[in-house]
Order: sequence, then structure tokens, then C-alpha cells
Amino acid sequence: MADFGFSTFLARGRLHTKLGTEGYMAPEIRAKNYDGKEVDLFAAAIILFVMYSGGPPFEKAVPNDPYYKVLAAKNYNVFWGAHSKRKPAGYFSDNFKDLINKMLAVKPEDRLTIEGIKSHPWFNGDVLLLNDIYEEFKERKRVIEQKK
Repeated sequence: MADFGFSTFLARGRLHTKLGTEGYMAPEIRAKNYDGKEVDLFAAAIILFVMYSGGPPFEKAVPNDPYYKVLAAKNYNVFWGAHSKRKPAGYFSDNFKDLINKMLAVKPEDRLTIEGIKSHPWFNGDVLLLNDIYEEFKERKRVIEQKK
């Protein structure tokens, strides 16, 4: 499913509208002067984080959001420690953390490009086989049922 309600044609140059879903917006969108590719990669990092962890990394990319604040300050241990509290030990690999940290960089020029993402060790890492995925979901279900 895709939402093209906020799509625009970009022949060249920068965008100057504040459109999008708040929780997926890169910080520079609020300034209404940004590159569409850079903000798309920021949003892609949030989507990847949600798919991997089951929840968003922060509510909004604004200075007063507690999770975003520590991420923006590059206080990665606090950020990942908070998100790891209810996860099995080692849930977030070092390569995954590095990829997300770099994709969610505050400054667009510090973010990974699509080429950087495609050459990142996490992107090129091992792929689980169907049986491995099945076993992982069985384990997750077992952990959830134990907590009840």
C-alpha cells in the first residue's frame, strides 16, 4: 500500500512544503527547505525500524521528543538501551544499529545515501531461510506468552 496524497513532481531543486506523516518526517521538513531523496531515506529508516522492532524509534523528529533527542545528540547507547529493554539480549545487531544511526542522522549531508545503504554490512548480511523465520516467530510467541 502506498499513499501518494503528499507526492509531488520534482524536476530539480528543493522542496518547500511541509507535508507528510509527522512520525516519519525528517527534521528539515519543518524548515520547508529540503531534498526529497534525503527525507525519503530518513522515512525509510523509520519504516525499517518499525518492521524490525515492532514500534517506531521516536514519536517525532523534534528536539523535545525524548528518544529523538538522545539520537540527535549521538547518545546511541541510551537510545538503543531504551529500545532494547523489552527485547531478548542481542536483538539489535551492531550492524543494524549502525545502519539506523546513519540513516537517521540529523543533518541530511551526514545520512547514508542509497548507495551507502546498499553497501552497508547489514544490508549485505546473512538472510534467514524460511525455517529460521518460522523458528524465530515461535520463540517470540513463547517469550510473549511467558510475560502474560
